[in-house]
Amino acid sequence: MNYNNVMEILASGNQSDWLFDDEFGSYTYKHDLNLRIQRKEIDFDFDKFSGEEWATKHPDSQAYKSIYDIYYNSSRLERKILVSVDGFRATLPMPAINTNKITSAEYKFAKIVDHHGSLDDYIDRSQLQVVS
Repeated sequence: MNYNNVMEILASGNQSDWLFDDEFGSYTYKHDLNLRIQRKEIDFDFDKFSGEEWATKHPDSQAYKSIYDIYYNSSRLERKILVSVDGFRATLPMPAINTNKITSAEYKFAKIVDHHGSLDDYIDRSQLQVVS
């Protein structure tokens, strides 16, 4: 497995290919157990996310950065930062600066870690657009 293979797997967004352990915040790829995503524990003081209407326009206006590190064996390959909104009811990819656009790859990654099944609803609520 190489870096490009990992990026292709993440860009597929196929949640059923991953084993999720909520207690440890980890996702393990079923087809190669050396590939995993590790969610970092949220620091409720340090990880607050504000100033972006798309993230704070929900009934619970608090939003938090959610950090996901992608590992192959012990090597960290990449870090993804998403935003948990509306009392952690959804975790959204961040749009490009000063836009409401998120890439297809970021959307697909968010689909993998969307264990609430609410991603698409909250993308609509937040008026975000997925672009290729």
